[in-house]
Formats: sequence, structure tokens, C-alpha cells
Amino acid sequence: MTYYYNNTLYDYNSQYTSADQEVNDFLKSYEATAGLSRHKMYARRIPVRYNDWLKDGGSIPFHQEVEREPMVEMYIPQNRFRDLVEKQRWYGKVEEEAQYYKRIVEQYRADERVRDSNPAVQKAWRNYITLLELAR
Repeated sequence: MTYYYNNTLYDYNSQYTSADQEVNDFLKSYEATAGLSRHKMYARRIPVRYNDWLKDGGSIPFHQEVEREPMVEMYIPQNRFRDLVEKQRWYGKVEEEAQYYKRIVEQYRADERVRDSNPAVQKAWRNYITLLELAR
């Protein structure tokens, strides 16, 4: 199935059949359907690197190239969309906790390096641990 948008010919089948397995798994797990939009396009500005023109001694271009790409329409049941949002929120919390524990481990390793490289600190650490054991 082909269609025109802004005088550009798009082939729906050739672009959608190249979707990889992860997208298909996502659509199956969330009971969703997706397809290329026939009407909406995503316009992405191509960054202008002014330094390249200045090196060549040319004038700075004041127009900016725009790349257009068809958008994807996805239809997903409302309760499955809520599940998706909750899952993303949960992943965010897990990632925050992972970063917190990573910082703790890094601090412990840094302290361990200081103790190993300095005998006075190592002796003070052993005394501290002994006092903690006595206090229990």
C-alpha cells in the first residue's frame, strides 16, 4: 500500500515489515496495534555546523534543512497503557536505588583503598571495629 504526503511517495508495507522482533513483542505484550500515519509527519531539523562553513571561508547559511519522517500511530487499550506507565515508573525507582547502592559501594571501596595504603588509618579502623564489637 503506497500513499503520498507532501508530494513524497511512501510505501507502508516495506517500512512496517522491517520492524524488528522487539517491537512486535512489545505490541503483543500490550495488546497494541501500530501502523504508519497517513497524515502526520515528524519534521526533524538537521543541525547546522557553522564552523564547517567558516573553515571553508564560505557564507553562513541561514536556511535550515528539515528531514521528514512518517509518524507511527499506535492504538493500545487504556488499562494496558496504565500498565506501561506504571512499569516505566517502577523502572525509574529501581534505577534510582541502583545508583544509590552503587555510590555506597564506590565509597566503601575508596575507604578500603585509603585503609590499605595508610597503616595509621588501618590501625585506627581495626580499633574502631573492635570497639563496635565490644559495644554489641
